[in-house]
Amino acid sequence: MECYFTNQKKDQHLILDVNDTKHIIKVLRHEINDEVVVIFNQQKYLTKIIITNPLVVCQIIKQLPNSNNELPCKITLVMALLKEQKFDFIIQKAVELGVYQIIPLQLTRCVSVLTAIKTQQKVARWQKIALAAAKQSNRNLIPFVAPVIFNLTHLMPYLSQLNLVADENASDMSWTNNINHNLTSITIVIGPEGGISAQEIIILKTLGFMNISLGKLILRAETAPIFLISIINYETNVKLLEKIND
Repeated sequence: MECYFTNQKKDQHLILDVNDTKHIIKVLRHEINDEVVVIFNQQKYLTKIIITNPLVVCQIIKQLPNSNNELPCKITLVMALLKEQKFDFIIQKAVELGVYQIIPLQLTRCVSVLTAIKTQQKVARWQKIALAAAKQSNRNLIPFVAPVIFNLTHLMPYLSQLNLVADENASDMSWTNNINHNLTSITIVIGPEGGISAQEIIILKTLGFMNISLGKLILRAETAPIFLISIINYETNVKLLEKIND
C-alpha cells in the first residue's frame, strides 16, 4: 500500500497537500473510503479517504505497530557537488539506503560550481527527489537536504559521534571497528570527481574527521557514497541484531 507524508493533523484527520491530492485522485483514481497509509510525525497510520476536494482528507483508522523503518544510526551524508544527474542519483539512492540528512558541499575540485543565487532552486529540487525516494522506500521521515555549504568550517553543526572522510590516499581499513550498536550518529564526507585536496583534508582533520580508505579499488564519486552507506547500514543492523540475540 502506498504511503504519503503530511504535516497537517486535525483531531483524527490527516490532510494531504496539493501534489499528493492530485496523485491520489487523478493518477491512482482513489475514491471515498479507500484506504491509504499516511505518515505524520514519523508515525504511520492506516487511514481511509473521507474528503477528496479541494484536498484529500483521511480519517485515522489505527496507528500501525512495529512500522519504524529507520536505521538505528543517523547517517549524515556530506556530499561534494557533482554534475546534476549524478547528484540527483546520489540523493535518490542515499535516501533509499536510509540516510538521515544530506549536506551538499562545494569544494575546490568540484566540476559543478554553483553560485549562492542558484543554490535555492537546486536545493528545492533535491528535496523533492528526497521526498519521492522516501515514499518509494517506505521511510518514516523525509531526509533533510541542507543548503549548500561553501566553507568546511560550516560543517560543525553536522558533526556526529563518528566522523569519516573517504580519502583515496588513506590506507586505514579498521574504521569499521568503530561501528557498533551503541553508535547513534555518523557523518561521512565524500569528495568530487577530482578528489579532496590535501588542504581540505587537513581542515577536515582539525574538525574531527578520520580519513579512511574504501579499499584498493578507486570508486567513482557517485559510487563511493552508496558503497560506504551500504557498509554502515549493514554493520549497524547486523550488530544490533547480534545484541538482541545475545
